[in-house]
Amino acid sequence: MLLFAGLAGFSLSTVPGCATVSSQHPFKMPGIDDGSRSARVWPAPPAVPRYAFIGHIYGESNVRDKDPNRGAMARFWAAVVGLDAKKQSFLDIVRPQQVATDSHGKIYVTDPGLQSIFVFDEILQEFAVWNERSLNFSLPSPIGITHAEDSVWVTDSELALVYRLTSNGEVMTSFGQGILKRPTGISFDRDGGRIFVSDTDAGDIKLFNIHGELIDNWGSAGSGPGQFNRPTYLIYRQNRLYVADSLNARIQIFDEQGNFIRLVGERGLYVGNFSRPKGIALDSDGNVYVSESYYDHLLIYNRQGKLLMSIGGSGPDAGQFSQPTGLWVDDRDRVYVSDMLNSRISMFQYLGSN
Repeated sequence: MLLFAGLAGFSLSTVPGCATVSSQHPFKMPGIDDGSRSARVWPAPPAVPRYAFIGHIYGESNVRDKDPNRGAMARFWAAVVGLDAKKQSFLDIVRPQQVATDSHGKIYVTDPGLQSIFVFDEILQEFAVWNERSLNFSLPSPIGITHAEDSVWVTDSELALVYRLTSNGEVMTSFGQGILKRPTGISFDRDGGRIFVSDTDAGDIKLFNIHGELIDNWGSAGSGPGQFNRPTYLIYRQNRLYVADSLNARIQIFDEQGNFIRLVGERGLYVGNFSRPKGIALDSDGNVYVSESYYDHLLIYNRQGKLLMSIGGSGPDAGQFSQPTGLWVDDRDRVYVSDMLNSRISMFQYLGSN
């Protein structure tokens, strides 16, 4: 089936003042019993379903908009140019890049379209926006994000920095000045205390300790095993690092020492092939998820790299995408897809292999 179309980090002592508290906004988390969940499952009956659609995360539209799916592209451009007076009063995601969760019911979304980080609280049913006003410094291009060591770690590709924030949005430190060129993806090795950052312009993976000190470099620019062409998102799980080697159209897997293990996927025009792989995540069964941003698909592989199934196609409907980017799977096996040009996070439930 063809697819369609110095080594030490520096502190933020130069930032004046302390972070202000971001105001809270109403939010309703999509869920099984709230009427927002579609009956859509994948694969379609009579096959055994493996995934069910949960809903979309937008922002205030999850509470106030009775039809948040309407005109997704129109919503995006209206938010950019400010044409829609009704939507101007709604605080929604514009251009999500990466999503991550913590163990306290919070969902973090980077949005360079609004130069902000959205923080959705599933328990309190509210959200906050961390931006220049609340942080007292600008985030012109927040991209990668993860939660570890009771902190939020975010990359800014334009400033070429990694910021460490408290869970309340207060700046603790930053690092990477003079070391990083264009950081995008970020992941954390809990056992080793290492932070992995994909440096897209440099074509390598840089490793830092939790103090922001550079401790290693993996790879170099190129097309061979262990080399990269514009690496973007990455994830470290089960002593393996998975890297979306985007312009080489493949996923590379490394062991905990940085030794190349194998590839997943290859360039091509068929479902399961890549053109621009971006987001990457793993579920509790070790299945590997990849967002194919050019062809608007979510692709699912097993541990050995065999394609299991796909969800997607271009469009605004449930299970369709428009340039999906970052991915995340939480500890409940809920799959989050940053559906960038549809201005939303799409949520699916992995139902298991049995």
